[in-house]
Amino acid sequence: MTDIPPSRFNLQLDRQSALGLVEQVVAGLGRLIDSGKLRPGERLPSIRQFAQEQGVSNSTVVEAYERLVAAGLLLARRGSGFFIAKRDVTERSGLPPIQLNPVIDSAWLFSEVFADERVPIKAGCGWLPSSMLDGEGLHAAERRIIRSPGAQQVGYGHPYGYAPLRQTIAKSFATWSLDIAPEQVVTTHGVTQALDLIMRTLVKPGDTVFIEEPGYCNLIAMLRLANIDVIGVPRTVSGVDLERLEELAQIHRPKIFFTNPVLQNPTGTTYTPACAMRVLQAAERHGFWVVEDDLYRELAQATDPMLAALDGLRRVIYVSGFSKTIAPSLRLGFIVCQADLAREFARTKMVLTLTNSEITERLVYNALTEGHHRRHVERLAGTLLTAQAQVSARLEDVGLLPFAPARGGMFYWARMPHSTLSANEIGDQALKQGIWLAPGEFFHVSQPEHAWFRFNVAFSDVAKLSDFFRKLTAAG
Repeated sequence: MTDIPPSRFNLQLDRQSALGLVEQVVAGLGRLIDSGKLRPGERLPSIRQFAQEQGVSNSTVVEAYERLVAAGLLLARRGSGFFIAKRDVTERSGLPPIQLNPVIDSAWLFSEVFADERVPIKAGCGWLPSSMLDGEGLHAAERRIIRSPGAQQVGYGHPYGYAPLRQTIAKSFATWSLDIAPEQVVTTHGVTQALDLIMRTLVKPGDTVFIEEPGYCNLIAMLRLANIDVIGVPRTVSGVDLERLEELAQIHRPKIFFTNPVLQNPTGTTYTPACAMRVLQAAERHGFWVVEDDLYRELAQATDPMLAALDGLRRVIYVSGFSKTIAPSLRLGFIVCQADLAREFARTKMVLTLTNSEITERLVYNALTEGHHRRHVERLAGTLLTAQAQVSARLEDVGLLPFAPARGGMFYWARMPHSTLSANEIGDQALKQGIWLAPGEFFHVSQPEHAWFRFNVAFSDVAKLSDFFRKLTAAG
């Protein structure tokens, strides 16, 4: 690791210029990086040191560094500082970007009740309140869209998605030492459509797939509608039941294992590194794909394992999106995988929905590159960690039993002890009192043994909710 000495900088900032100091610092450092005078892997001076050397405020340097991180020119490493990012040959040469060739059930009812604004306490919902989202950043992104030429707002867009956004997504994997090309990225209408495209492309009726149990309720319903044989692998505090995964794989020879390794929906648990490696070893032994649903990655801890990085995208297909950190209304997700698979997913996407809304893709791109997103996500992760601790303390105090200790993210998974009522029956009672609950039945392939519930910690620190469960547990 090499630190860049002050003598390497000669930015010549002009305080009389119409161009602000932040823009001048960004442009000056960008030129030094493009020219090769600042080399990949070198560490920039600390914010305070750079500010003192250049005679600017700390906030100016923070803003400039963050914009360069968002542009993919710098990497931010928590506790270590800011480093010059590796850049590919196309970027250094100035060449243009590569152009690519182009049954109604409980889960359904569950999604319908979420749309009902008459219920005030949304303890079971799957989104964040607007107060926790980056409304200011989204408004800034919208203003940039409005100022753009009209011709950029009326086309269909590219089958793979908006090229600058895909390039930004590809660059983000440098943090995990993964070299991803834009042609390995396909945008989708949210993570749910990404899972659907993968299922439709790789699985045929009668095939077997594995999912986690409990797991994502929409995925369970989607697979059943497609006449896919769905088998649940028990989720544990440390990941999945590895012995059960091995036994089931030997018997059923699955095509895909869908898993949500980090801050899982609904349990909030995260794979240990050992669990991650053994799941990948099982996939190699038995020849199945692993679809890594990583929607909550930005809210996770930096040391939490990423299957795609461990595997190098050999058997892993990576899926994520922006609904939990930018805005759920944007409905934008993405798939990262081998280039030949990406081509097949893009073809399936074209058959089903043509392209994404490029306006939506530009909004997300603007929000990611405006320079505020990373700090917003760090604040959000801290807010949710605090909320989870408060909710878990409140609900455990009234007798609910947690699945795992709180460690951040949106969800807390707990059960009623010794209840004679099912979770659905309890949910019906709660609804009459203005409380939305997410019963465990929605997240299971088979009927769960206990009355489990998923709580969204952003909406569940409410006295009326804990009073409801206090009365239930007292009644036995």
